[in-house]
Amino acid sequence: MLIHNIYTIASRFLPKVILGLMKLGLVAVSIFVLHSCTKTITKPFQTIKGDPTTQLALWKEKNISSYEMTMKISCNCIQGRVGPHHIVVENDIIKTVNDLPYDSTKTGPIQTINQLFEFIQVGLAANPYQHSLDYNAQYNYPQKIFFDFSEQIADDEVGYEITEFKVL
Repeated sequence: MLIHNIYTIASRFLPKVILGLMKLGLVAVSIFVLHSCTKTITKPFQTIKGDPTTQLALWKEKNISSYEMTMKISCNCIQGRVGPHHIVVENDIIKTVNDLPYDSTKTGPIQTINQLFEFIQVGLAANPYQHSLDYNAQYNYPQKIFFDFSEQIADDEVGYEITEFKVL
C-alpha cells in the first residue's frame, strides 16, 4: 500500500520514463528483499564409510567378545571423560578403564563396541544434522563416530574414536 501511494504521488510530478524506472527498481528491491529472507538449510556432511547394518553383521559374525582398545570421546564434558581411555572388555563387559576396575562414576559411561553400534542406530534414527561414521576394515567395528544432532543447539556434538584395538 505504501509503495502504491508513493507511486501515485510521484506520477503527478515526474516524467513517465522516470516513473517506469522507479517501478522497475521497486520490483527489483522487493524481489531482493524477499529472496534474502529465505533460508536454505543444508547438511554440511553425511559421511558413512561402510553400511552400518552390514558392518554390525560382519562384527557379530567374528564373535569377538573380549578385547582391549583405546577410546577418545569428543563431547562438551569434563576432561576426565574424554580420555584417551585404555579399556579392557571381557565377555562384552567392561572390566578395566585405564588399568583400574571400571567405575562409571569416575570415568563417566564408557561403551563397548556392541553399545557403540546401538548408539549409531539410535543416532541415525534421530536424523542428525551432521554425522560421520568410519569402520575398521579388518574387524568391522566403528573406529570413528561423529554426530551433531541439531544445527540449532550448541555443544550437542558427540564423537568416539577407537584405536589400538586388540582381540584377547
